[in-house]
Amino acid sequence: MRIRKATVDDIPLIRQLTSQVWPQTYIPIIGEEQVNYMLEMMYSEESLTAQMKEGNEFIIVYDGEDPVGFASFGLISPDTYKLHKLYVLTSMQGKGAGRYMIGEIIQKLIERNARQLLLNVNRNNPAKKFYEKLGFTVIKEEDIAIGNGYFMNDYVMSISLIN
Repeated sequence: MRIRKATVDDIPLIRQLTSQVWPQTYIPIIGEEQVNYMLEMMYSEESLTAQMKEGNEFIIVYDGEDPVGFASFGLISPDTYKLHKLYVLTSMQGKGAGRYMIGEIIQKLIERNARQLLLNVNRNNPAKKFYEKLGFTVIKEEDIAIGNGYFMNDYVMSISLIN
């Protein structure tokens, strides 16, 4: 596996990967209407471009020549970063791509002297167990209003980047 930094030229690829992962992952959890709303809100070309311009870094993971997932992360305070997105094609889940991306991100953040990496995960998302296996712990719950009467009902998880 290999990772490369994504640019605005990769937005169509990020959108394609999202369309392959999101419906399978989230329709059973939050329903098709909320999924469609959130996809437009967070994964439109305009939204992804704005996220990149705001300083969020995107990476794409490849298995051989095939793109199989992506992640994004960004600085939220002087020594804390947030993992905003981490998605792997269903066919590649359990094969190390997600673990590989997290490991690469953590290494990069340690080099930047970051002390902590946070993430949000839906309270009904089985991915919570994946993050726990990697050393993340739940530090709180939060319900985030995202418009149109919808909420993200999440756990906030954290991992320390200092020994």
